[in-house]
Amino acid sequence: MKTRVLLLFLMLTSASCTTRYYLVRHAERLDGSSDSPLSEAGHARARALRDTLLDKDIHRIFASIYVRTQQTARPLADTLNVPITIYHPDTTAGLLEHLQRISGESVLVVGHSDNVPQLVYGLCGETVSIAPDDYDNLFVITVRKTTRTKRTLQRLTYGFPSP
Repeated sequence: MKTRVLLLFLMLTSASCTTRYYLVRHAERLDGSSDSPLSEAGHARARALRDTLLDKDIHRIFASIYVRTQQTARPLADTLNVPITIYHPDTTAGLLEHLQRISGESVLVVGHSDNVPQLVYGLCGETVSIAPDDYDNLFVITVRKTTRTKRTLQRLTYGFPSP
């Protein structure tokens, strides 16, 4: 009997899988141009993101085609030696499908105030919003798959507070 219970336990634990998605909006931009780089405050926030996620075992990093998202992801990517996968923000549905296929890894996605809420909703069914001057949100979605799938959302902040 003990052998069967142990075998069942091993099967269930080996079948379980946890995936974590860390989603942030890009850090503060330098100006209002369409492809603005980060401001000094934005670079400081990007370093704060690196420091916040350094021990989270990030395996993949996604950033949009815009320089500000890539600059937000760059300090962590360089420190971990993880390449940044570039996506087009107007293809959020395709990115969401790709993210949903990832299993058992931790992933950072740097996006924008319009597509991060869409991604959060698509990954866990929760509604969030990001104000125009809000840059300190860190949305953490944990997907645990065992005999069923459980999705949780944590709403955290990082770096210095947004106004």
